Amino acid sequence: MLPGKRIENLKKPDWFLIGACWLLTQLLSLYYLGINAGEESIKYIDLADKWIRGGGDYGWPNLFYSGYTAIHVFIRMVGLPVKSMYIVQLLLSGIAVYYFIRILCLYNRSRRAILIAGILYSTCFIIQQWVSALFTDSAFSSLLVIALYFLLTEEISKRNRIIFWTLLILLPTFRPVGFLFIFLACCYWIFISVRRNAGKLVICSVYLFLIGFVINQSLTQSPAYFYPFHNIQANVICGYPGNLLQYRKVPYQEGMSIFSYLLRNPGMTFRLFIYRFFKIFAMNRDYFSTKHNLLLIATTGVYYILAITGALRIIFRKQKEKYFLLAGLLFFSIPSVIFCVDWSGRFSLPVLCFVLLLGGIGLDRVFKVRQDSKRII
Repeated sequence: MLPGKRIENLKKPDWFLIGACWLLTQLLSLYYLGINAGEESIKYIDLADKWIRGGGDYGWPNLFYSGYTAIHVFIRMVGLPVKSMYIVQLLLSGIAVYYFIRILCLYNRSRRAILIAGILYSTCFIIQQWVSALFTDSAFSSLLVIALYFLLTEEISKRNRIIFWTLLILLPTFRPVGFLFIFLACCYWIFISVRRNAGKLVICSVYLFLIGFVINQSLTQSPAYFYPFHNIQANVICGYPGNLLQYRKVPYQEGMSIFSYLLRNPGMTFRLFIYRFFKIFAMNRDYFSTKHNLLLIATTGVYYILAITGALRIIFRKQKEKYFLLAGLLFFSIPSVIFCVDWSGRFSLPVLCFVLLLGGIGLDRVFKVRQDSKRII
């Protein structure tokens, strides 16, 4: 856990302002978008119906959505309508805003920096718009932020440990990428537990090798989930033909190792992964309106400038306890790089949570520079 840091606490008007901004964002989202119980959500609703009737598949890949589906089952069994899931996601989103601010309180010393970062997160429409969509993305991102706090907090208690371990178990049952948080948490524990750098390097290397082995074996057993295997064209954005990359490839053979396949197609793999990595952060799309794209560029531009400021501060000051945030940003980019980027950008939600946390640290740096300049004057 992080060593405790005393900061100037947010005042009641600050909390009220952040809460009001969050509530207004939710009302606007609900008014313009409504509750989306179609598209992706049908998969979870149908699966819940099958479970209630005593049927349904409990294995791969439904296992990785079982926690979310279980809430649907509970809602149906107590006689509530399907759209009641929106209330669950709304509550989780509000709790996530609170713990997002608490995370920054562990790192920042400027009250104004925390306040502005809290407003940016609570009004980030790219994240908050998914609260009203009955997909797994909003609930997962909210649980991720909450789990981050209980991983990083210096307040070690039985209650906090129970909450953290519960969240650690729940995350992979909302989305498969929840396993990435388990990997990150283990790396973080290794980092803070092992004092010598050589020991950290050896343990993390062995651990990353084991992760790679598990991923390799999983994808080798289920090649249908690794899209480049069966296509001569590769999608940068899922299902969108406008960003197809043409390539010549070595044909996939049954039982071939995933890593072996990638090594035999290095040029295609490198180009495809670079394009996808860029698209994770570039939220604009060819099929969005000009106004929509300009708004996305303007808002994400602010997020990324602040995040880069925060990242540079962490790197140049060698604030090793904050490297975890940089690792989280990169780790949660991996699924979209390997598979494809969602057409609507919802796969980027976990990445944006880390971007905004880094942005909060960047804001702290901005206010520190302003204070220092005032002292000089």
